[in-house]
Amino acid sequence: MQQNGMDYDSLVLDARKKLTMTGVETVDGFSDQSLRLTVKGNKVSVLGENIKITSFNKNTGTLTAEGKFVQIKYGGQKAPIVKRLFK
Repeated sequence: MQQNGMDYDSLVLDARKKLTMTGVETVDGFSDQSLRLTVKGNKVSVLGENIKITSFNKNTGTLTAEGKFVQIKYGGQKAPIVKRLFK
C-alpha cells in the first residue's frame, strides 16, 4: 500500500481465524504452529494452531493464512551479518 509516497505494511486479523498481511518480503519459516516473516525489514512472529499459508505473492508482498492465531509479535530490524557474527 502506498500513501503520500511512503510504503506501509498492513495486518488484518479476522475473528482470529484469517490473517492477511501486506509488505511481506520473505517467509523465513513456517509450521502448523508458527510463521516467521520479514515485513519491511522487520521480523514478525505469528503463533497459533493449525496455521496454513493459503497464498503468498512475493511480487506484491501479500500473504494470507488461516488457523487459530494467538500471538503476533513484531521484532526489530535485522542486524547486518557482520554485526551478528562479531557480537
